[in-house]
Amino acid sequence: MAGCLNYLVCFLAVTAVSFAKTWMYPEDIDRGMYLFRAWKYEHGISYPSMRVENRKFKVFMENLKHINKLNVLHKGSPEFALNHFADMSPAEFRSTILMPKRVPPKFESERYIRREQVDPLPESFDWRSKNMVTSVKDQGSAGSCWAFSTIGNLEGQWAMAGKQLTNFSVEQVVDCDGMEDVKGGNADCGVFGGWPYLAYQYIMKAGGLETWEDYWYCSGLGGAPGTCEVCPAPGYNTSLCGPPIPYCNMSQSCVDKLDRSKFVSGFKVNTWKAISENETEIAKQLIQIGPLSVALDAELLQFYHRGVFSTYFCSKTRLDHAVLLVGYGKEKGFFETTDYWTVKNSWGHKWGESGYFRIKRGDGMCGINTAVTTGVLGA
Repeated sequence: MAGCLNYLVCFLAVTAVSFAKTWMYPEDIDRGMYLFRAWKYEHGISYPSMRVENRKFKVFMENLKHINKLNVLHKGSPEFALNHFADMSPAEFRSTILMPKRVPPKFESERYIRREQVDPLPESFDWRSKNMVTSVKDQGSAGSCWAFSTIGNLEGQWAMAGKQLTNFSVEQVVDCDGMEDVKGGNADCGVFGGWPYLAYQYIMKAGGLETWEDYWYCSGLGGAPGTCEVCPAPGYNTSLCGPPIPYCNMSQSCVDKLDRSKFVSGFKVNTWKAISENETEIAKQLIQIGPLSVALDAELLQFYHRGVFSTYFCSKTRLDHAVLLVGYGKEKGFFETTDYWTVKNSWGHKWGESGYFRIKRGDGMCGINTAVTTGVLGA
């Protein structure tokens, strides 16, 4: 171990065995305990009591077995590995990080963009290389992915308009957006989930956005310094969202924090549009419009590490996570070539491929093509 900068990686090098290009973790208690200690050290994690630590260790051990099964099942492609979610059971991950599963919304026909383009698609494309995507963020322990997805799209639209790439406020949307679509049975519910198409409508109504620096993200920090007590947004729909958190600090609410004088000058959302489920059309619009807001069933992404994500075990009609589509490409293997989407996530830069993941393109994998939207900026 001497001279090894990454304790967890070094530990794996001597305790894990290789299987089809990826690690198989030890499942016995003794080596599992050493691995748990290395994992805690790697992520700077401590627990308030031994009782909590023992409970988390049991979850950790179950996750080792779960990751091993996923790697065997998928034959090493994609790869699954330990990350900062390793002491969180799949059930806890679903209830804390993901949103409640919901069916893709159906929009009126005039919402959909239909543009003719006869030029063939390039083999690959990525908005990151064109400075149209801000850095990866971390939503923390909150179901606020929908706000990150919305803001990511609008950051791209702002840059596409020739403006300086800017980090807009996600927290403003989480705190202040109480929009509802009663007919569709949808609402924006703060840390309990929401929809990008409704978030665009909130930003249209509000008249703008503050920057990340002026209205910084705090609702998912899990007790860390800077954490805010999340208050329900004005208009919060209890029937569609469920009961709000019983206590909040009103001095940290939207009513108290929002400062319209700090709205980014010239930024205005005029309307929003949807894109068809045809993935060739999505790729065309991605190139023409910029990064796109998308949603999918992300349950099996908890321990994604790298590679093109493809599985039979996800739903195309029950969505629980919103992300940002930034590009696409092809992975050329020995026997076949796999088309993929490149997607920006909101689980921090240490997750996946530096905060991104790739997912198979062309089969509607996990419903990623069913709720594609973009905001439209105006003068």
